[in-house]
Amino acid sequence: MYEVGQTIYTILEDKYKVVPLKISEQIVTKTLEGETVSYKAIMPNKKLSKIDLTKLNNIYTDINKVKSYMLNNAENAINEVLKETTTIENKYFKKQDDIACNIELNNDIINSPPEIKKEQSIEEKIQVDLGDGIKANLNVKSIESVLDQKKNEHITS
Repeated sequence: MYEVGQTIYTILEDKYKVVPLKISEQIVTKTLEGETVSYKAIMPNKKLSKIDLTKLNNIYTDINKVKSYMLNNAENAINEVLKETTTIENKYFKKQDDIACNIELNNDIINSPPEIKKEQSIEEKIQVDLGDGIKANLNVKSIESVLDQKKNEHITS
């Protein structure tokens, strides 16, 4: 699987580091049950310590594969953060945005010229979700009269 002298890479996830290792030994053990092969590698430290590869996770023979693995993990972490953000946005803000859109739409219908009003069907009452299970019933005709009053106040002032 590895060659003596080959450089390999491992990721120390708890320290957020990529460490190069050099294969220093290939150990072949023959028993009655069969043959096993294990490897030891030199660590890049002052003592040039040796480590058994069975003690490591995430061993790579190509630095580009290390990069791909790390980018994939970063992308997954970012996607999780954004997913959580969207969940929070929907929980706290989406209902308010929907209310604002409904009110704006109804104001557009109420303030439209009379010939357009005749073509559009305006319900007598509309229900607005205020969030937290609270709903408000609005009478369109009363909104029209309040808007007419505001227009008149604006014209006379």
